[in-house]
Amino acid sequence: MEKIKTEKYISCKWLESGVCFDNGVYGSNVKLCCYMSAPGGGNSMIFEDYHGEKINWEKFFEIKNRYREIQKSGQTVAGCRGCVFLEENNWPQIDYIDSIIFDHFTKCNCACTYCYTEENKKMYNSLKTYNIFPVIKELFEKNIIRKGGAIGFGGGEPTILPEFEKLLDLFIKKGFDNIRVPSSGIKYSKIIEKGISTGQVTVVISIDSSSRETYKKIKQIDAYNVVCKNIIKYSKAQKNSYNVISKYIIIPGINDTKEEIDNWLNFNKKNNIEIIVIDIENSWLERYRKDCVDEKILELIKYVREKAVEMKFNRLEICDRAKYLIEC
Repeated sequence: MEKIKTEKYISCKWLESGVCFDNGVYGSNVKLCCYMSAPGGGNSMIFEDYHGEKINWEKFFEIKNRYREIQKSGQTVAGCRGCVFLEENNWPQIDYIDSIIFDHFTKCNCACTYCYTEENKKMYNSLKTYNIFPVIKELFEKNIIRKGGAIGFGGGEPTILPEFEKLLDLFIKKGFDNIRVPSSGIKYSKIIEKGISTGQVTVVISIDSSSRETYKKIKQIDAYNVVCKNIIKYSKAQKNSYNVISKYIIIPGINDTKEEIDNWLNFNKKNNIEIIVIDIENSWLERYRKDCVDEKILELIKYVREKAVEMKFNRLEICDRAKYLIEC
């Protein structure tokens, strides 16, 4: 087997071997990743004005290598400055892709009050997407893609994407085992169930509540009972209790009570959901970021952390926004 040359410098897996297919109000494009919270602003482009056309992979890697050379020089790609994913490592000096984010759709089957699409739901639900399956199929045919990275979905709601079933099935059949699908949980997916049963797919459902009334306030749709039923079905398909994640985004004034949190935790434990996520609503945090004065929300996040230990959940993930409050 040919030994792959590596070189040590500061970079990240997305700079080196990742790609994000994007679509939104600011344009449809191909870029390095979907992360925009770094001080540099993210959005490091590969191709702009992209709508599913056949990709010139030679040109693609020519652009990727320009970014690589900036990192190797000791500087940082402008959009990536300050990003938490940058790390010093021995990076393979070959052209390949192992990490993909599908973020080329914005249509959804619920209307979460905290979603970025809430500013103009009608417009986001009407944005046209493009077919990405032929592009991914070519990646496999040309042996450009390899296992070892991460496959993720943004959106929008993945399960209502026309290509979703065959796209996910392709990755499952090719043996990829780090596939993460965030979903509203409203539409049940047999292909997600298949991936959960083999341990290759993890579904993340942000239920954000433990009652029908609270759910309706947040999601602006009456689907709490359906979502609970589907979470339980997914959970029963698990091999090892690690492939269904329940997420709770704290929205001050709506679901910020210990009673609501306790009922959510009890629901998860009862139904063999052993990985849970806590987060904080972003627009609220943006308003209060400078002050860090809301002790109630801070205490609630700490309360979840303590309860997760007490109830012996396998893992609690605290998202960056919630970490910010704890560390502030």
